[in-house]
Amino acid sequence: MESSKQGGNDKVKFVGEEDNDENTPLEMDLAAAIIIGLFSLIGLYLALQLEVPDTIFTAPGLFPIFTATGLLLMSMGLAVKALRNGANTGLSIPFRLLYRFFNDHENLRCAQLIIIVAAYILAVDWFGFDIRIPTGFIVLRFSSYELFSIVALTWIFRLFWKVDWVYCFAVAAAWSLLLATVFRFGFRILLPGSG
Repeated sequence: MESSKQGGNDKVKFVGEEDNDENTPLEMDLAAAIIIGLFSLIGLYLALQLEVPDTIFTAPGLFPIFTATGLLLMSMGLAVKALRNGANTGLSIPFRLLYRFFNDHENLRCAQLIIIVAAYILAVDWFGFDIRIPTGFIVLRFSSYELFSIVALTWIFRLFWKVDWVYCFAVAAAWSLLLATVFRFGFRILLPGSG
């Protein structure tokens, strides 16, 4: 932050980390408002698609409708405030913000983590299988839950824990198989995707 006194008033001018664009925080507010607004509209649409079993007061989508509406109103307020304060709206702004976001190593790892988790959830849900191997006293099982958990955890460990892939795979496999065994045979809880 830099300040300069003119006529007894303190004027504050924001200077970014790279000392190049004072409107960047406003542009980020506008970008955040647009993204939150889009998610709110998607949530509102999906909530309205839910079946109403009895009355509107027992509808499963009632709380999501209120939440999405509140987020939509807040995002609109944030967008209006950013525009009133002079946020740039040029077509190059989104690309510049994306470049700055992905130029940061931590942001890049965060984006990869989001992609891994989303892909993991979709894979377990869509590509379910359950292999059963009977032995003399117990039926050994290996399902899509174990496979995709091992793959996802190996990738996540490698992303945040800078060791060899072999160690990441060993820990991911041990953890996934142990967790699946405890849930299957200890708690008798069905696992996602296969049971």
